[in-house]
Parts: sequence; structure tokens; C-alpha cells
Amino acid sequence: MRLVFACFLLLFASLAPARAADGQWTVYRDRFVTAEGRVVDTGNKQVSHTEGQGWAMLFAEAAGDRASFDNIWGWTQDHLKRRDSALFAWRWDPADPANPVADPNNATDGDTLIAWALIRAFRHWHDAKYRVAAHAIAEELRNRMLTAVARRLVLLPGRDGFARDNGSIVLSPSYYIYPAFKDLAHIAPSYEWHRLRVDGLALLDEAQFGQWHLPTDWIAVDPGGAVTPASGMPPRFGFAAIRVPLYLIWAGYATPARLAPYLDFWAGFGDKPVPAWADVTDGKLSPYAGPTGMQAIAQLARSVRHADSTPLPEIGDKDDYYSASLVLLARMARHETGR
Repeated sequence: MRLVFACFLLLFASLAPARAADGQWTVYRDRFVTAEGRVVDTGNKQVSHTEGQGWAMLFAEAAGDRASFDNIWGWTQDHLKRRDSALFAWRWDPADPANPVADPNNATDGDTLIAWALIRAFRHWHDAKYRVAAHAIAEELRNRMLTAVARRLVLLPGRDGFARDNGSIVLSPSYYIYPAFKDLAHIAPSYEWHRLRVDGLALLDEAQFGQWHLPTDWIAVDPGGAVTPASGMPPRFGFAAIRVPLYLIWAGYATPARLAPYLDFWAGFGDKPVPAWADVTDGKLSPYAGPTGMQAIAQLARSVRHADSTPLPEIGDKDDYYSASLVLLARMARHETGR
């Protein structure tokens, strides 16, 4: 058993990326992470999400800050862990201290990020407790969050609320965290991770809407396989879908064809900041520019096409939690892909 475990450690060490020593983590931690380990969404009523907890765990691990990693992970377990599974409630609201977790539903991207951060922590610090927790989350994601629609394996955004009466499934392309899927497949081996990747990329190739051929934040797949912007939600390439090209680049799946719609759209603005959103049905653009984090992802994508190593933006004084998170994600993706 000792020999098997030692081989397992060596395998994971060989897959581990180089450490990202980025002083931006300190800026982020001091501004958005409380002493208790709660990541505060400063742009959304000071709530906390599994998404933010998972991102901060990724950032802490990349910076080699184990004390902060354990603090954030500890708060996440104590306040968001579901009693009936290895997954987590998606939101914690300080405005209701008597019932801060009013909705126990999970958010699959948050669960995925937490598992991914734990896998990376295991590789970095060789503590088996991280591996055990990551494996439990990965297995639950595979068993509960993957479903089939029109012979395609898709990723449910959460356990409840995304299957409609007409048989269609509502999905978010931004929840497909492709670099994380690679690691989940190592910690909890299954052919389904490969199929999810293949079907997810095929789905993304179909989710190209409007004059710019961009995905929307939320899409729907009906029983016949038709892919459309999800009804009842703004048909926008916006604050969620901006993460799609980021994760494609990070995973090494950003082929010229896959990256072209985003780059062609952004090229229309020249040196000006890209807009925060675009409506794919009528071509309307947001009247305000996207925050620094969106600009960072657009610049990262341009650097892939043009082999440009211009430094990415840093967290600005006015950036909220979400924009700052996108900044750090873009910088991590560049560091780990050598862009």
C-alpha cells in the first residue's frame, strides 16, 4: 500500500503546474477574504458563494499560502457543506443571520472549483485529507450533475431547477471548467469526464448566436438537440460567458476556430475597453465598459492569437470581488499555459 500511495504522489507531482508567485493574491486576500475565511462578494450585497470560495482556494494554493487555503476551506466546510452529500449550498447571506443559507441548492461550478483546488493542494502539500475530500466531491458531481439530453452528456448547473417541463435542460457554458475536468478525471477516473469534455465542446460549437456567433450566459438544449439562448434570461454574452474563452485557453482547447468569435467581436472596439455585455438577438451593447477582469480575459485571448506577452492588468482600486477574481484567473491561466 505504501508503494502504491508513493506512486500516486509521484503521478500527481508530475502533473502539477509550476507555482504562480503573484503578489496580486495578497491584494485580493486583504480586500475580499475575512479573517474567518469567508470570501465576500463586494458587488452583490456582501454575500458569499461557493464560486468565490473555490476561486480563492485556487489563488491561495497557487501563491503557496497554505494558511489562507486551510482557512477558506475550513469556513466553506463549516458554513456551506450540505448534510446530505459532499456538495455545498451555493450561497451564504450575512443579511439573514438566523438563516444565512436559505437555499440549499448547489452550484456545480462552485463545487468543481473547490474540488479542483483540493486536488492541486494535494499535489502541492501532499496531505491526503485534500485528496479524500476532492475525490468525494468529484464522485458526487459525476453521479448527480451529469445527465443526458438528446444523446449528449451535459453538466447540470445545480441539482434542482434546471430541467423544464418541456424536457429541455438549462445550462451555462461558463460552468464547463475544462482545466478542472482534466484533474477530476485523475482523482475519480471515469470515461464520463472524457465524454463531458467532448460533448461540451461540441455543444459550445453550436451555441454561437447572433451576428457575432457568441454563446450566451445561459443556454437551453431541447429533447431534439436544438441549442438556443435560455428563455426567461437575458440573451447576452456577458458576465458569465466571459469565462468561456478563459477556460478554453487554460485547458489548451482554444483552437483558432474556437477563439475566433470572441476575438472578432472584441476587435471591433480597437483599443477601447470591451463592453460588459452584448445582446445576441438585437445587437445591443451595454452602455458601460466591462470591468478590469473582462479586459484581462480579452487581452489574454488576444495574446494567444498574436503571441503577445504584454502584461495583463492588475486589480484596480475600484474593482469589486468578481472583477478582481477574473483578473487573477486570467493571470493564472497565462502563467500555467506559458502564454
